[in-house]
Amino acid sequence: MLTRCLMALLLLTNVGCSSLYRADVSSLYIQNKSNRLVPIASNPKTVKNKNMAFDLKSYQWKNRLLLVFADNENNPAYQKQMQLFQGQQADFSERDLLLVEILTEGTSRASGKAIDEADVTKVRSRFQVSPEDFRVILVGKDGTEKRSDSKPVEAKVIFNEIDAMPMRQQEMQK
Repeated sequence: MLTRCLMALLLLTNVGCSSLYRADVSSLYIQNKSNRLVPIASNPKTVKNKNMAFDLKSYQWKNRLLLVFADNENNPAYQKQMQLFQGQQADFSERDLLLVEILTEGTSRASGKAIDEADVTKVRSRFQVSPEDFRVILVGKDGTEKRSDSKPVEAKVIFNEIDAMPMRQQEMQK
């Protein structure tokens, strides 16, 4: 049954759903036979929209960013990190936190939308992350790096760090 539902979602992304639904579906993950999480629609051919420009400054004072760097989607640390984020959408939203996946091979995404390759290179350079490295970096609303981990990190740890920030404390009082 689950397989049929997933195949139906894949079919919808290939034939005539609006671009909004294509972007949303591309951010969903399933567990494959090897117990690895893989995006349902990670094939760039299924996403008709052109890659979006990604500029860190455009998010400043609006969103916190959680940058996840990996060589590809099959990286075990990347797989583990994505698994740790499953079911946390409400907590991400509550904290104005956006997930940005920066991959050396494959499609990099910001909130499920493909990012232009030139911008991927700029982000890697800005945070000095080598193409083969795994890294999780939290960027605050002020645009500065708040935390950096070279191993998968529990979502709760990131949320606690954000909740301790002065700006977040003010947000919670409103």
